[in-house]
Amino acid sequence: MNHKNHTALVTGANSGFGFETAALLAQQGYGRIILACRTIEKAEQARKELINRVGKDVFTGLAIDVSELDASKKAAQQLHGQGQKIDLLILNAGVGSQTLKTTTQGIEITLAASLFGHHILTMELLANGNLSNTARIVISGSEATRGNVPGMKMPNYKAIQQQMAGSLDDTMDAIAQGKQPTKYNMNTAYVNAKLWVSWWAAALAKKLPSPMVVVSVSPGSAPDTGLARNMPAFMRLVMLPMLTIIGPMMKMAGPISQGAQRYVDAAEFDLSASGKFYASPAKVLVGPMQEQVISHISDTSMQEATWNSVVRLTKADITTPLAQAK
Repeated sequence: MNHKNHTALVTGANSGFGFETAALLAQQGYGRIILACRTIEKAEQARKELINRVGKDVFTGLAIDVSELDASKKAAQQLHGQGQKIDLLILNAGVGSQTLKTTTQGIEITLAASLFGHHILTMELLANGNLSNTARIVISGSEATRGNVPGMKMPNYKAIQQQMAGSLDDTMDAIAQGKQPTKYNMNTAYVNAKLWVSWWAAALAKKLPSPMVVVSVSPGSAPDTGLARNMPAFMRLVMLPMLTIIGPMMKMAGPISQGAQRYVDAAEFDLSASGKFYASPAKVLVGPMQEQVISHISDTSMQEATWNSVVRLTKADITTPLAQAK
């Protein structure tokens, strides 16, 4: 496909999978690539490095801190003011925290950065007509949501609901705000955020105007991503260097370029893929990207509960975006 007249936006584009994805898109011929980074300074530095790498300047910067809802709305409004029409939206950014942290709006920070800020950005772009009619939305998922990655425990939503003695809606809101009765764990918070990502994508697929497509895609395991800076010292200094060496042999780690290529490949998916989750083959964290058919991810009640919670807490729906909310 000829992408000369196409515009892509990549969040978290100054490092890791986001930076590599921007480079691959430029090499594939995208005419304009928006580098959405936490600060405009980070975006400008990435732009310079990318120009040196790919030999052409098709990049522009955008400041957006996707962990803060107001910042996501402001960035969307800026794009609207510029008259941007985006053909590919790659929602890659994310953060982690060793301790429980919440944003200004009271959302657990891992979930806020992985999903809530991206939700507002997407809803605003849709509402303002800044997505093309055939836009592709790719949001970053994780193999950890399959429930079989060592050390990456999934939340037990039913148990949390029983402990809270409330409705599923109450439970989802409490989890989003870090108020569930279970002790905070960084890895579990990460898995929770990526589960919500896949449930959100599945719910959004039913609401998007055709032929727009949304998919959740795990870029796989790559020890050199920026997420490592948020990990405990033992993980950063011991486990990640070991994973870099032995991970490829065990199919538990791979290069950043391989994960970024998954995003780029997913950008070409047709309407039949919308709402689905793609990741590595079973029991490994790298390799050919495959559709994941997993009962808890396909649970429509959890998909809708996730969507409803995100909408309640952001006041941004596909029919009543934040710009129109009271």
